[in-house]
Amino acid sequence: MKRIFLAASALTLALSVPASASVPPPPPPPPDGLPESHDGYSTEALWYAYLYWVRGETAVRRQAAFDALRLPGWSDDPDAWRTELEGPSYAAISWWIPHGNLFAFEEVCPVSAGYDNPEGCLWRYRSAFFTTQAQDVHAIAYETFDLAVFAERLRQQGVAPDAVGHDFRSDFGLAAEVHARLDAMIQTRDIREDVCPGVRDGIESLAAISLPLSSYGPPAGTPPPPPQAPPSGDRQTLTIPVGFYPDMDVTVTIESTGAGSMNALLSGLIGPVNACIQAAQD
Repeated sequence: MKRIFLAASALTLALSVPASASVPPPPPPPPDGLPESHDGYSTEALWYAYLYWVRGETAVRRQAAFDALRLPGWSDDPDAWRTELEGPSYAAISWWIPHGNLFAFEEVCPVSAGYDNPEGCLWRYRSAFFTTQAQDVHAIAYETFDLAVFAERLRQQGVAPDAVGHDFRSDFGLAAEVHARLDAMIQTRDIREDVCPGVRDGIESLAAISLPLSSYGPPAGTPPPPPQAPPSGDRQTLTIPVGFYPDMDVTVTIESTGAGSMNALLSGLIGPVNACIQAAQD
């Protein structure tokens, strides 16, 4: 059986990019009707210290949700499944809040099959992404921002007003509440090929690709690349551990910011998975 092993991080949204320019819009201003400061603390400084923390936590919570789906390589539970091989993985990290996603393919095996040439192993797909928009994330900040309480908290912590600069970030004691609300906006996928044959189809599609290891550019007759995708703030990374070299650690890393060639690779890899998901929803 031909195998390609990959590692990284999503799903139907993996092929989508914002249609607007690559520079994201400015963050929203502080809530209306507040004074310029409270007890010496600038309202604007406290607002952006909190807002930027909330925005940053979208990436943190998405990664946490994705990591929570990881299966260990060993388990003493005979009814459990474990990871035998790590396959292709993908990460799209975006300037756009909360755009971006993570997905990975792994070959998993039933613990009951043992660890020496186990039988019954299947390819598995896992992903994590947000199903919401930037305004929904900003709404969390607007609904929980409390100027007087935030200023008093910093005062008690010994943080002087002039210490709250452009790089200052704080959860102001609201991490648990904000994390719960962000987590409710994240969707995860955990699909094996016995439920969705497209999981294996995507792996086989990638395994069938011939990759010339040449520094001289494409050979004569190579077709032109696909059209460039619309500009986006995504930094895309597709990581492929190559199982063809069992005695060497070989990894192919492909990076892009919305190139048509990257989307063509992703289409072959996760297109069959998305087709299964769509069919199940219809």
